[in-house]
Amino acid sequence: MSLPPFVRYCLSKIWNKQFLIFLFFLALSSVFWIFQTLNETYEEDFQVPLELRNVPSNVVITTDLPENLHILLRDKGSQLLAYRYTRQFKPVVVDYNTYSNPSGHVSILGNELQRQIAAQLLPGTQMLGLKPDTLDFYYNFGQFKRVPIRPLGEVRAGRLYSLAKTVYSEDSVTVYASREQLDTITAAYLQPFNLRNLTDTTHVKSNFVKVKGAKFVPAQIGVTFCIDRLVEKTIQVPVQQVNFPASKQLRTFPATVKVTFQVGMGLYRKITSENFVLVVNYEDLLKNKSTYCHLSLKTIPEGVSHVRISPQDVEYVIEEIPDYEQQPEND
Repeated sequence: MSLPPFVRYCLSKIWNKQFLIFLFFLALSSVFWIFQTLNETYEEDFQVPLELRNVPSNVVITTDLPENLHILLRDKGSQLLAYRYTRQFKPVVVDYNTYSNPSGHVSILGNELQRQIAAQLLPGTQMLGLKPDTLDFYYNFGQFKRVPIRPLGEVRAGRLYSLAKTVYSEDSVTVYASREQLDTITAAYLQPFNLRNLTDTTHVKSNFVKVKGAKFVPAQIGVTFCIDRLVEKTIQVPVQQVNFPASKQLRTFPATVKVTFQVGMGLYRKITSENFVLVVNYEDLLKNKSTYCHLSLKTIPEGVSHVRISPQDVEYVIEEIPDYEQQPEND
């Protein structure tokens, strides 16, 4: 199928000798620009692998070394391109046998590392910086102990919900450190949480707060925050007396009061009047000039909130026990 005459006319105007000459010089100038650019001096960041070798099987490294060193190089663009794509850096090797000592702490200065890197650089390349400029690592010979897990931070349920419980994938973890450090480490603290307005059970992964010279195994655990919907419950709780003489007893009107509270649905059936202790203290009544006494809860079960007593004040009388007889004193 032949092209329409109009299209053939347009192509003949575009693809002429002058246009081809223009394209040739455009390509030639682009090549010259690239060569000129590559001949200029630049600064570029690179990563060099780092390896710790010859570690005995009975040695535990408690502070891991970084996987890479970061270096800043200065050279012509063409040389920097070679480092980036064709000249891969060999790992900088840290030999355990060279640096081990009785203290269990190794510190390697940057100039020792720079010598290994400089041996891989092309003539004319300048190394302007090295990070980290000092390597530190700790090790021991297997001293460890088990410690409990402790959370940090804040976890809050949303409105009309409660945090029923927190479940950890591990009940404790192993910590490796020097004997002196092991004596001071009493728990493994998780990285602080900042979770608010939770309305459903939430699963997270958490690392431990780093302790210099110590290693926690496992390094990460799972944490589950179990969220329960709050419901309101009302029960009848008897009023009890405390610190009353054996010859006296308390009568309140009414003898039981309503206790209303909020509790998670998972605990709704488990919480009964036996979980609450509602008391009146005899010593408080001696100071009371009214015929009403104020009620207070001595114990509130875990998982219960927003507790209300109705009525909060009850009428009372203190009665003598009729059949109570004083024991005779010994002569």
